[in-house]
Amino acid sequence: MFEVTFFILVVLYTLVSVKVDEWITISALGFKSETPMQFLQKPRLYDIVRLSLFLAAIAASFGMMAVPWYIGLVILVVIWLTAGSIGRKKALNKYRKILQEMMVYAESPEEQTEYKKASKKTDQELMEMVHASMKNRI
Repeated sequence: MFEVTFFILVVLYTLVSVKVDEWITISALGFKSETPMQFLQKPRLYDIVRLSLFLAAIAASFGMMAVPWYIGLVILVVIWLTAGSIGRKKALNKYRKILQEMMVYAESPEEQTEYKKASKKTDQELMEMVHASMKNRI
């Protein structure tokens, strides 16, 4: 019973966490229009939902019989680490795709060059932009 609950909670946590990290990153890069309005209005709500799913999965791991509880915790730690990375990677790819679309509709060659240059930035450079944006937001 707890194994099924644990599995469902881990899947839900993964899906929500990937999406929330994607929204946080893409909005920090300046494309808030790519996130749901509800997220923009109440971002803490999504953090609370994500945390609740994570804590519920931890609690369910202690009730599992077929799998030791510490294996469940290891699975959760791996999911926690990878979900954020996947969400950020998806946001960076979306950012580049948006800039490539903007290049097509640029009104001047200078604008087009600017968008092309921005779309060629490395993941590290984009993450530095995200961190700077987050630092300025606080």
